[in-house]
Amino acid sequence: MIQDLLVTIFVPVYNGEKYLTETLNSIKNQTYKNIEVLLVDDSSLDGSRTILIDFANKDKRFKVFEKKNGGMAPTAWNFIIPKIKGDFIFYSSQDDIFSINLIEKMIARQLETDADTVIPDMEYYFENRQNNKKIIGLNNNRLFVLSGMQACVESLHWNIHGFALFKSNLVKEEFFPEDAFDSDDFITRKLFLKSNKVVFSEGVFYYRQNNPSAITKTFTIKNFYTLNTICRLYDLLKTKNFAEKYIFEIQLLLLETYLQLFVTSKIFKFENKIEKNEIILFLSDFRQKKLSISFCFSNFSYAIKSFSVKYLLLIIICKVPILLDIVTIIKSKKMLSFYKKV
Repeated sequence: MIQDLLVTIFVPVYNGEKYLTETLNSIKNQTYKNIEVLLVDDSSLDGSRTILIDFANKDKRFKVFEKKNGGMAPTAWNFIIPKIKGDFIFYSSQDDIFSINLIEKMIARQLETDADTVIPDMEYYFENRQNNKKIIGLNNNRLFVLSGMQACVESLHWNIHGFALFKSNLVKEEFFPEDAFDSDDFITRKLFLKSNKVVFSEGVFYYRQNNPSAITKTFTIKNFYTLNTICRLYDLLKTKNFAEKYIFEIQLLLLETYLQLFVTSKIFKFENKIEKNEIILFLSDFRQKKLSISFCFSNFSYAIKSFSVKYLLLIIICKVPILLDIVTIIKSKKMLSFYKKV
């Protein structure tokens, strides 16, 4: 096939030596050769940088950058965006794996459809396990052609995944908020929304699940700030006039997540008092500024029409301090009892 389009593959790295060579080899061996591989070392303390430099020395398509430790993908994205030269860009973590034809299949589908965004098959990859779960197209159908808004809606429950080939110009317009470790989830939804169309292709992205040290597999104080990401998603749906149903779903998610994290903050083992005070202040400010009366009742009529008792209860709990304290005591006891059994 003609390989005129340059594809940028972006891989942020931090202490990833265990799986890094396997990941980079799967990229190096792609049947589609017109790629640049941008490797951002987030000041690793293990042998990751040695591996990166070795690949770069042997293959000029690989380029290594080093930055001050930022601890999460959004800071690496903001660092690398000005350096992207490709017509399209694809993101990978340091432990994921590409099928040998992944890029080729996505580009072939893009040329066929002129889509801004192409989503390949994805497997939730567990090493040495058979029959891993896969996401193939939408509802196992790769023939769907979605509008940007349709793709954004399907991504709200991750009916479609976010490891996609995006037109680089869409990404270059964005700044990844650095106040939440998962703000890339929010930007992915924005990219879907901005796309002229979103299509599906063959080729498999193996999304590793058996790495216990991956940022998505650990709970630290970073996880409390996911509230910022959900809040941005809610604002996006409101601003872009999504159907009331979807706005309500994210509003409910925000209320549920706040309550869960508030309870968690009471039993979480913080590293020190500074961390604890930081989270207590964050949750207090968030409740006061974001979970305002106007926010809580902005979709009240829809809640009544849909008989959402959960919504009404969450509002009452979150807005009445004494009820919030009572629920927190009950839920925290249940959580502690559960962890003791585990």
